[in-house]
Amino acid sequence: MTMNWKYARPIKDKLMTLEEPGGALPFDADRRLVDEIITHYDIKALVESLKGKDEKEARQALKTFGSKLMESTIELADGKYIDRTGEMVEKVARQTGISFPHRFERYVELAILASRPTDRWSITRATTKELVLRVSTCSLNKTMSEAGLSLPCQEMCLACFEVASTRTGDRLDVEMTKTLPKDGMCDFTFSLRP
Repeated sequence: MTMNWKYARPIKDKLMTLEEPGGALPFDADRRLVDEIITHYDIKALVESLKGKDEKEARQALKTFGSKLMESTIELADGKYIDRTGEMVEKVARQTGISFPHRFERYVELAILASRPTDRWSITRATTKELVLRVSTCSLNKTMSEAGLSLPCQEMCLACFEVASTRTGDRLDVEMTKTLPKDGMCDFTFSLRP
């Protein structure tokens, strides 16, 4: 096959422009988002508030904390601290009609990063049908253990995930296949329902 160079478009015409006039945005999460979330959602203060509560009360407190944490993260990430990644994820979802896993994953990652910046976690699988999040160190779990509390800390994460999936409109089944106390890590598997 011979290429007719006379009619070939320059490569720059084939690439999507990431800069828009007057709207330069960073690709990474804005550090001020992390600072603002940490100020309002202090893990140590949460753990202190759990002392003396029975399991039912503690579960509810963790759920409430997780829900409010994710609501604030989404509000800040999509508004005051929007970044280029968020803008592009939303743009691609609108153009393709594919929301999962990227929109949901962005909110989950930002909530973990903003509330627990020292945690170690990774996405071990991400397809349009399934997402697997692995948390290998968790400051909430560690702080609870140090305080002598053996409560179901996953309630906070599960509440965060529920708010994120509601926001994105992704109908997800969530399975926790591993837990930090037992397996040395938490694995959450999110499967998109048909």
